[in-house]
Amino acid sequence: MVIPEQGIDPAVADRSSAARGVVIAVTAVLPVFLLSAMAVQVKEDLVFGTAALGGIVATFFLTSAAGSVLMGQVVEWLGAGRGVAMAATLSGSAMATAALSQSWMQLAFALALAGVANAMAQPASNMLLSVSIPVRRLGIAFGIKQSCVPAAALLGGLAVPAVALVFGWRWAFGLAGVATVGYAGWLWLRHTERGVARRVRTGTLADSEAPLSSLLFLTVAGFLGAASATSLGAFLVDSSVSTGFAPSTAGWLYALLSWCTIGSRIALGWGVDRAPSRSRFGIIALLLGVGSTGYVLLAGDNPALFVVGAVLGFVVGWAWTGVFHYTIVTWYRRAPAAATGFVQTGLSLGAGVGPFCFGIVAEHQGYSAAWLSAGVVSFLAAMTTLGARKHLRGRRR
Repeated sequence: MVIPEQGIDPAVADRSSAARGVVIAVTAVLPVFLLSAMAVQVKEDLVFGTAALGGIVATFFLTSAAGSVLMGQVVEWLGAGRGVAMAATLSGSAMATAALSQSWMQLAFALALAGVANAMAQPASNMLLSVSIPVRRLGIAFGIKQSCVPAAALLGGLAVPAVALVFGWRWAFGLAGVATVGYAGWLWLRHTERGVARRVRTGTLADSEAPLSSLLFLTVAGFLGAASATSLGAFLVDSSVSTGFAPSTAGWLYALLSWCTIGSRIALGWGVDRAPSRSRFGIIALLLGVGSTGYVLLAGDNPALFVVGAVLGFVVGWAWTGVFHYTIVTWYRRAPAAATGFVQTGLSLGAGVGPFCFGIVAEHQGYSAAWLSAGVVSFLAAMTTLGARKHLRGRRR
């Protein structure tokens, strides 16, 4: 059940609220993908290694994981409108701080602040979507929202040849920070006019049709899938340069793959809306399995196979998140917010632990070993997803 916003045309609320939800989701993850795309320039300027890069990226996601429960409660108290405005303020401030960083520790602090912003942005944007999107269009809504990650990766990739290689990486962070803070100011002014509707509480996880034990399977699958996929987003540019690509070419490749992944996530969401009765666990497992094959191809030194592996890993192997979130909501529809928050902990932890471990392996054993390890983790995620389906069907009440 959803409470509409009083005095607002539902069609207008649908478009404007959904747009704000998607924009804040993009700006919330933009800091970490700006860093990933410009890793070569940032590492050279601040003088740190691949392991430190993995640690800085991990800081963003671990901070996000640690603060997700608290920030969800804060958003509930503030409301979605103030929540997205506060998240934009924090994210813009984090990018401005990153632009002024003089050491990798200061950069890590900036990414930690960005992680707090992301922890607030996710429940706030979910609340906006939940009160403005009809159920029959939730699949494509989740696909569009989860496209925030490749959209941020796309912007990060474009920032390399357009800004970083011309003016320097600090300008890319600075311009993004100023734009985001400006957007936050507009959100604060807009919200003074009226509040944003909230979802009515429909129950708890204990009331859900599906068993809680199956949710644990899905959380583990999300952890493993996020660990491998986020490592791909964090290290693809640096790895491609080490394979022999020019930095500008690597940036354009990153941007192109991000654009294609946006399309694949939206297309999958569109398909889910038109076949709501079909099981989606097999689709998720298939995508993760194809991604695993892509990681294996990335482990070679052949540039052509590297591109093929990047396409399989990025466009196909990273397209599962929208369907994954939609699956959680449909199976635990009596308590969708609680179920999503539970699983989001695994996703955020995986996104933090994955790049950290990947960076250590890459620095000490090389990128080939790191990509092979990511392939194994993605395959385990696929198997765990199939295990979740079997367990859910066997234990469904």
